[in-house]
Amino acid sequence: MPDLRRLSPTGRVEAFSDGVMAIAITLLVLELKVPAPAAIGEGALFDALAARWPSYLAYLVAFTTIGIIWLNHHTLMAKIARFDARLHWLNLVLLLGVATLPFPTALLADYIAEGGSNASVAAVAYGLTSTVMALPWSFMWRHLRDHPELLEPGYDAAHARIELRRGSLGVPIYLAATAVSLIQPLVALALYAGIAAVYAITSQGWTDPTDAGPPATGPPDAGPPDAGRPDPETTG
Repeated sequence: MPDLRRLSPTGRVEAFSDGVMAIAITLLVLELKVPAPAAIGEGALFDALAARWPSYLAYLVAFTTIGIIWLNHHTLMAKIARFDARLHWLNLVLLLGVATLPFPTALLADYIAEGGSNASVAAVAYGLTSTVMALPWSFMWRHLRDHPELLEPGYDAAHARIELRRGSLGVPIYLAATAVSLIQPLVALALYAGIAAVYAITSQGWTDPTDAGPPATGPPDAGPPDAGRPDPETTG
């Protein structure tokens, strides 16, 4: 059991994580470059913007990915009562991937339409960064399964085991998509978007039919105020 004196509440962790994700998701927009007026002729702005479609696609996929990570992280924080040292480190690894994501996104924006080996390298960089973000989820839920006392009341090792299965899917799928990047970078980009969609749909976690969630707060329903009192008209 973790040393209770070394445990910390989740408030600071969540605030720090939200800040990192907010900065990372904002930095993505810096890759949406405005065409220089001197580089295009009269009436050519639309064509110049259309030619930058890889930037828009990469931005959309990366923005959606970070947004979905935030949703899943929010759900995770609601289930954890306190953090120990291992959870802190695993959360930092997750944030490492999030903070790094704008870089491979910029590579995709510049090279995905080019094709060839440069596009493959850019897509591989994105896939490896995504794998770094996926790894901590599995280890966090494994740790919570082994230490359910860190969870909020109503969540136990069985619930953590279910979420562990969900969290463990990301790493092999991202690695498979990264391998596809070596051959078909555009197909790999579509796979990255598909993975993000799956985690968006399941952002509240996998529900076990036997898991009723946290218990309701407050006293049990005691019935109407006069319940249990004798009826004065029928007594005496």
